[in-house]
Parts: sequence; C-alpha cells; structure tokens
Amino acid sequence: MTAALRGPHHCFGLATSVVETVFRYLNTRCEANGSLSAADLEAARAHILGSFANGLGFFETTHQRCTEASCATAPTPFGRENLLASLLLASSHKAARPAFPNQVGRFGDAWLNQFYGGLAKYVRQNVCPNADDRVIKVFAEVAAKLGARLTINDLLKENAVRRVIYECVTPLIAADAPDDLPLKLSDVTSEYIATQRGIPKPDISKVTEQEIRNFLGWLPPQIQIALNPARAAADAAAAR
Repeated sequence: MTAALRGPHHCFGLATSVVETVFRYLNTRCEANGSLSAADLEAARAHILGSFANGLGFFETTHQRCTEASCATAPTPFGRENLLASLLLASSHKAARPAFPNQVGRFGDAWLNQFYGGLAKYVRQNVCPNADDRVIKVFAEVAAKLGARLTINDLLKENAVRRVIYECVTPLIAADAPDDLPLKLSDVTSEYIATQRGIPKPDISKVTEQEIRNFLGWLPPQIQIALNPARAAADAAAAR
C-alpha cells in the first residue's frame, strides 16, 4: 500500500466529507417538510465546494498546525510553494538523475527536491508566471474529490496540469532557446539549492552550466513519455 503524502489535500477531503454529510441531512429534512427544493440545495452545495479552491491558504494553515502538533517532519509535496516543483520532478526526474550523478548519488532525493525547487523558481520568474495559480486551482478541485488518496500521478492525469507543465518546459528545450539559458538556469537553481542547504560558498551540491546542458539534453524524451506533448500542445492551442 502506498504511503499517504503530507499536504492540505487531507483537509480538502475532510471538508468535502463534512459538506456532503450536512447537505445529505438538509436534503432529507427538506424532502420531509421543507421550503427549499433539491435544486436549491444542489446549487448551495456546488457553490461551497467550488469555493474550496480559493481557500487553499486556510487549508494549508490548518494542515501546518496539525503537523506541528504531531511533530511530523516528512516533506510536503502538495504545499503551495512545492506543488509546481513536485509536478516538474515527477515529469522529468529520469532526465535529472543521469545529468547530476554526483549530487544525486551523494545527497539523494532531498537534493532532487531542492533542484526542482530552483527549476520551479526559474520557470515562474521567466517562463510561466501564472503556473502556480493554474496548478493550485486543479489541485483544489481534485483534492476535494480524492482527499487523502490524492497522488502526484492523479494530478498529472489532468489535462490542465499537463498543459501547464508543457508550457513551462517547452521554452527550455526549444531549438531557438537563448544560448545563455543554461547559465542563467544554473545560477538560479544553484542559488536556490545553496539557500536551502545553507552553503553560500562553492559546493558539490550546486550545478554547473554543463550539467544543466546535459539535463536539458535528456529532458525532451522524458517529457514526451510523461506528458504526451502532442496532446498537451493541441490542448494549449485550443485554450488560447
């Protein structure tokens, strides 16, 4: 059995269960002797559930208080700051592992999480500024349905998420990408990694321009496998 992942999706699931329970009770009472119709109740229910996407901050705060109280230390891949990085990692980690063998071999998955945190930072600053808002919206919708059962793969099955990842990655591997892109990406990711690890001086955990070039070279086939870009591209064009 797959271990449950930390994140506010647990709170989304619980809130959804509570809403469904309340409205089942209200529906029963109205059928017995009430003035509200089934359509009125369904409209109110849909409005409440639909508002969950705007309440991510509340659910995150609630989740954080629960994890602090229980002294939990596991990473939170579905947190607001981590969601985009988690999706990028899931889509392309097989390109990163051979591109950064020293870092992955020495520091493991913790380093990969840090690298993708830096990649997500670069993407939101230079490629797709609204990526976070878009994937968070889908996350809230799917989390309300699946609750604690939600996985990264569930999100990657959503066309809207696949479009975002496609739009984030395509400019990095395009034939006309700027020549200095690997250097800039190296600078941003290395700075992020250094901040996370508390190492301002040169260190093996940072990445070089050549390592980024290697990563970008490995990236296209992995993205093709993970996202089926032909479909994602068509969906992105249709959405414009």
